[in-house]
Amino acid sequence: MPEFGIKDGIKDGIKDGIKDGVKELTERQTVSQTVILNLIRQDETITSSVLTQKAGISQRTLMRELATLQEKGFLAREGGRKEGKWVILDKKE
Repeated sequence: MPEFGIKDGIKDGIKDGIKDGVKELTERQTVSQTVILNLIRQDETITSSVLTQKAGISQRTLMRELATLQEKGFLAREGGRKEGKWVILDKKE
């Protein structure tokens, strides 16, 4: 799978929420979410502490961005905290 770009499906898909009354994301949020998805694509078992270090964001920001990605249907978590993995969902389904 190709990496998500800021102008690719992630930005368009997230902005689709505007018509549902959801606030538009800032450029920082879009970039953070794109970086997070790319890191998860490289390692589906990546931990939150490694994600925060590699993405250069705080733990709280990471948790907020992960929640947004899950709410929008871009990301899901399978399994538990220790043995689980991230799954990037295909928005075309």
